[in-house]
Amino acid sequence: MSMRLLVGTHQPTNKSVCEKYFQSCLSLHSRLSPSNPFSLINQPTIIGKFNSSLPTMRPIQTSARLPSLFRFASSMAQPRFSAGTDSASVTPALNALLTSEGGRWTLAKDGTALERQFKFKTFGKTWDFMTGVSLQCKIKNHHPEWSNVYNTTFIRWTTHNPAGLSDKDIAMAAQCDALAAQLGELPPEPETLSTAEVGDQSCAISGLADQAAGAAGDCCTPKRK
Repeated sequence: MSMRLLVGTHQPTNKSVCEKYFQSCLSLHSRLSPSNPFSLINQPTIIGKFNSSLPTMRPIQTSARLPSLFRFASSMAQPRFSAGTDSASVTPALNALLTSEGGRWTLAKDGTALERQFKFKTFGKTWDFMTGVSLQCKIKNHHPEWSNVYNTTFIRWTTHNPAGLSDKDIAMAAQCDALAAQLGELPPEPETLSTAEVGDQSCAISGLADQAAGAAGDCCTPKRK
């Protein structure tokens, strides 16, 4: 049985002419019907185009941004006061110490501690500062978590029992600021790409305080007689 191709009312008989006519009709039908699956045959698939006008992505130098990130996270933290502390009365004094209000202290340990580091011109000045702080600790019967490397001292004030920030922590932090000013504390270094190591040094010296605090035990718990 012979087959005859019928397209419209025209019936070409020559095979080559018939094929050409079929292809032209198919091409016309594909253009008129984009949903036709034949319209996808032999068509280039465009995955995406590169737009040269878009800004290029540059790698972020994380180590140089660490101090800023820590301060931002600290400004978002909320203080957690120890049981028995009148939060309403101590909050104004606390806020005055924080970096978000122009101070130098940051909240740490989920808001249960105040911490910062102090830097002086010489080791002698640093030791004088630590001696002055230790005298105040003896008077107030309250002790910090701290560490020292040459001319830099890291101090963290927190109350261990009951856990949280207490009025003693806030008062002692203010005492540290006053004493440091008297002994000529160096101003904070500007944060630039050349000071990328500052964040690493800060983490290292605070880590020393963590180790010391872990070894010392709970200094805020009353000793049994």
